[in-house]
Amino acid sequence: MKAKIAIIGKGNIGWAIKELLKEDYEIKHGDITEGLDARDIEQVRVFLVGVDAVISAGPFAINKNIGTVAAEMGIGYFDLTEDVETTSFIRSIKTKSVMAPQCGLAPGAINICASSLMKKFDKVNEVMMRVGALPRFTNNEMSYYLSWSTNGLINEYCNEADAIYEGKSIKVLPLEGAEKLTIEGEAYEAFNTSGGCATMCETYENKVDNLSYKTIRYPGHLNHMRFLFNDLHLKKNKEILEKLFDKEVPRTTNDVIVFFVKVIGEIDGILQEKTYLKKIYGDDRFSAIQRTTASGVCSVLDMYINGKISSEGFIKQESISWDDFIDNKFGEVYT
Repeated sequence: MKAKIAIIGKGNIGWAIKELLKEDYEIKHGDITEGLDARDIEQVRVFLVGVDAVISAGPFAINKNIGTVAAEMGIGYFDLTEDVETTSFIRSIKTKSVMAPQCGLAPGAINICASSLMKKFDKVNEVMMRVGALPRFTNNEMSYYLSWSTNGLINEYCNEADAIYEGKSIKVLPLEGAEKLTIEGEAYEAFNTSGGCATMCETYENKVDNLSYKTIRYPGHLNHMRFLFNDLHLKKNKEILEKLFDKEVPRTTNDVIVFFVKVIGEIDGILQEKTYLKKIYGDDRFSAIQRTTASGVCSVLDMYINGKISSEGFIKQESISWDDFIDNKFGEVYT
C-alpha cells in the first residue's frame, strides 16, 4: 500500500512536488484557492486526517499551524522555509513525530552537501556555501527576473543571517559581505542573505573557524537591492515591495541554479580544499528552481518513509546523509 502524503500549497513548487511524488505515493493536495485556509488550524486538522506525512509548500506564515497539527497527529512534517523564526517554532514543538523544516534547495540540499564535504577533513578551516537561482537571460538593470516566491525572496533579503567567524556563531547583516566569484569563467557576485545556513552554525560552533552562506547573483544586482531596501527603506514596507516586484519584475522559467560548496581544511596535516559545483537547468517539465527545491524535499521525505533518517523529533539538514540523499530518483538531480 502506498503511503499517503498531504501537500499544502499549489504554487509552482507545490505543483512540482505533487508531480514528482504522484507515481510512488497517494497524494492529498490542498490550497487556499480550493477552500483550504491553513491559517485556520481547525481546517488543517480536518485536512490531515488519515495521512502519513505532510509537506508545507505554501507561505512560511502557515507552517506553524501545519507543524502543530502534524505533531498532534503523530505524522511526519516537512517544509521548505528559509525563515529562521518559523524554524525555531517548529523545533520547539514537543513531539515524537519527525519535524523536518528547511528541506528545499537552500536551506536544504546545500547544507547536506556541505556537511558531507566537511567529513572528508581532519580539521575544517572554512566552509563556503553559495547558491544562486538566476535567469539564464536578462537585460534589466538589476540583472534579475523572478523565478520563485517573492515573499521568500524579500524575507531573505531583509533578515539577519547566521555565520561562524573565528569559531563563534554570529549574526551578519543581509545585503552585506559582498564578494566577487568566478565560476567556470563566468562572473558573479555573492552577499549575505538569511536562512541558508539552517542550523549549521549551532552544530559547528567551535568546530570550524569560518562558515557562511551567501546568495549568488549577476554583478550589479546587489547595489540596486541596497538602494531599494536600505536607501528607500522599503525593507520596512515589505508588502509594498512585494507588490512592486510582482507587478514590475518579469517571471521566468528559463532559469539556472548555481550550486557551489567549497571547504578548506587539513587532511593528514596538509591544507587542502574540496569543491562541489553543479549547474542545474530547467527542462520541458520543470524550471530549475522547481526541480531543485521540490526534489530536495521529496528526497528527504522518501528517505523518511523508507527508514533512512530518524523517525522521531527535529531533523537538522546537516545530519542527513548526502549519499542517501542523492541515492534516489528525487535527489539524483544534484549529481
